[in-house]
Amino acid sequence: MIRPNMIIHHSEDRALIVVPKGQLLVSTLTKDLTDLGMKGGLISGLGALIHVELGYYHLEHKEYLRKTFSEMDYELISLTGNLSLKDGSPYVHVHAALGDNQFRVFGGHLFEAEVAVTAEVTIVPLGKMPVREMDARLGLATICRLS
Repeated sequence: MIRPNMIIHHSEDRALIVVPKGQLLVSTLTKDLTDLGMKGGLISGLGALIHVELGYYHLEHKEYLRKTFSEMDYELISLTGNLSLKDGSPYVHVHAALGDNQFRVFGGHLFEAEVAVTAEVTIVPLGKMPVREMDARLGLATICRLS
């Protein structure tokens, strides 16, 4: 029986989370890492996604240009990011590189995506939680300290 998400391995130095088809990737990772009590972490992964919302941060306007990709399933060539604390809650900040069926690659900040086949994600705990605070110059909450 496939659970909504499977924590295949969890130790002090690493976790492997497999997110199956149909689950929301960022939401599931946020919940799993919160449930594990993870204190910060480096995130990497691969898999396949659909209904992907990516962003490109436009510094001059201090806002994200968002685009949704729903035409097909996309290879998740690379998922990279971190777990930090933002506004008092765990925050999964990830970027994704996606490939289409014409072997074109594109990417950006990953807001959310549905898993099309599977997503295999490795987390390396930091042991301390990075904390994000608003940087008015950038218009973004950036990592400024560890808790």
